Amino acid sequence: MFRRGTRRVIKESCLRLEREGEALECTLRRSNRRRSLALRVDAQGGVVVNAPMTMPEAQIQGFVGRHWHWIRDKRQQSLVHAMAWREGARLPYLGGELRLALHPPAGRPRVWLEGDSLCCAAQPAQVEAAVLAWYQGQARTLLAERLESHASRIGRAGVPLRLSGARTRWGSLSPKGVVSLNWRLLKASQAEIDYVVCHELAHFRQRNHSPAFWREVETLFPQWATVRRSLRENGRRYFEF
Repeated sequence: MFRRGTRRVIKESCLRLEREGEALECTLRRSNRRRSLALRVDAQGGVVVNAPMTMPEAQIQGFVGRHWHWIRDKRQQSLVHAMAWREGARLPYLGGELRLALHPPAGRPRVWLEGDSLCCAAQPAQVEAAVLAWYQGQARTLLAERLESHASRIGRAGVPLRLSGARTRWGSLSPKGVVSLNWRLLKASQAEIDYVVCHELAHFRQRNHSPAFWREVETLFPQWATVRRSLRENGRRYFEF
């Protein structure tokens, strides 16, 4: 037991696990006053694990693994949102916002950008699919450009890109060197996009989330900590559709 008056010490790091083809990043908070493990899923879907200071990481990973399905269910609940595809609906876009402008259908569904409005000419039942297709097409172009820009800085031009639609993660790097980026990043600011891109590129040198990995991220993107917090705060809104 700790003595009364003992100064509380907290150390925070990132804990990454993979199960059933999915990856999960948790915030691991170690405290010299804690004697047991605890899990929490916040309103943005972030997972926080509180653990004793000296507990082996393998034991913590086992604990999180045993609660994998509970965590997944809680995260999905935090992301549930009934999007109303109506005139004037607000749509996140590149860190700002667009207003949905509905037009009478004229043949095949069509979506285009006009100032700060995203215009959609489609039947009511077709609006959602048409807007999502537009977002995904725009995301492929933009994310490919940002990936190429940052990859060339570390001598890895031509890194293959896969567009992802995952509901709980922004990106990943496959064993074959393919970077997956979530199309919903089109809703994020450029700084948030660049952080995710640099995060995945750092995995080419460190396939983990050790202190060495975060040093690689810092080299590529010095303001990563601030932008990472911003992405966590804004992430729930980006996942609304």
